[in-house]
Amino acid sequence: MMVFKRTLPVFAAALALMFSALPGAAAQEPLQAGQIARVNDQMLMRQDLDREMKLVSLRLARQGRPVSEAQLQHYEANIRETLINRTLLLQQSKSEGVDVKESVVTQALSEFRAAFDGEAAYDRALADMGFSEERLKNQIRDGLAVKALIDDKITRHISLSDRQIRAFYDDNPSLFRRPEQVRASHILIKVPENADPEKKAEALAAIQALKARIEKGEDFAVLAMENSDCPSKAKGGDLGLFGREQMVKPFSDAAFALQPGQMSDVVETRFGCHLIRVTERQEEQTLPFNEVKETISGRLRQEQEGKKIDAYIEKLKEHADIKRFPL
Repeated sequence: MMVFKRTLPVFAAALALMFSALPGAAAQEPLQAGQIARVNDQMLMRQDLDREMKLVSLRLARQGRPVSEAQLQHYEANIRETLINRTLLLQQSKSEGVDVKESVVTQALSEFRAAFDGEAAYDRALADMGFSEERLKNQIRDGLAVKALIDDKITRHISLSDRQIRAFYDDNPSLFRRPEQVRASHILIKVPENADPEKKAEALAAIQALKARIEKGEDFAVLAMENSDCPSKAKGGDLGLFGREQMVKPFSDAAFALQPGQMSDVVETRFGCHLIRVTERQEEQTLPFNEVKETISGRLRQEQEGKKIDAYIEKLKEHADIKRFPL
């Protein structure tokens, strides 16, 4: 599994992962085992599809949406189509003489490498993708060539007016409502769900003792740092702003019943026993247009770009010789 120390730069990560399964050398031989499609004079192999499926599985797992091998099989045909599309784009970039400077490739590889938490994490990422560093570099080069093609043919031609952005805002008010939120800190004494009554009683006594100390004037944040079993202890128990649906119901019910400065009684959840102190409340509101204008612009631009890329690929397919073989 890939371990990142920060969000990967779009420039490096998207190119390295999105285009990682672009196939290699051309092939014009009779159909052989492992061949899944032919795009003009280029053969796509089963190993390309398997590698891309593994990457899809890794991405979904990182997003908290793991899929089984059996579930992934249902997406084989769609993933193959993605490989075909990428191959067409790469072929077109080559036919148009798109040139990628070696310095740009090296910089993208450096950004990708630097985003991992040490050499071991980087090496594991390469192993997960089934790549050597040289192959990764080649895939980044191909990805940059395709990106340059898309930028030239599509992205630079997309324009949005303030009127279009404002119309989207006015037509979709529900998208810009921010629900009521509170900012709270808590102290957690963990209790396993299957704990015996004695363990639960010990946890309850510990949290009640802390509550009594706070009521006598001791600092909530200091006691959280010293006693809480939640990682938020490093911030004095501060959980930041959150909405009702972001926490388990007993916790949310208690937090949203408090006013700033108030502390709850002991709250029990499946995680254990909590003390909650609310420090801020924000009522439900509609976000002002100027605050979301750039977000809307990005969304509309992305939608337009996606549609235009699809149309561009369909046009390439009209003039391409594509064969799909049984999977």
